Amino acid sequence: MYDFAMPAERPGICPKCNGSGQYRWGAVVNGQPKHSGQCHSCRGTGKQSRADIERNRAYNRHKLETIGL
Repeated sequence: MYDFAMPAERPGICPKCNGSGQYRWGAVVNGQPKHSGQCHSCRGTGKQSRADIERNRAYNRHKLETIGL
């Protein structure tokens, strides 16, 4: 599995972390996710600017070329 950035449609709330600034993944044990960390799609702010959206799109293009898809 590859972790791609999630660019928003327009500036505003980050769709990857739903505005929390924290990305969570893995199993949920006792209501807490097993893994979490700063969301890289919004750099932990919870909102994406136009610059963040362009950075995420460029990152995804680079990632696709790297893995050969």
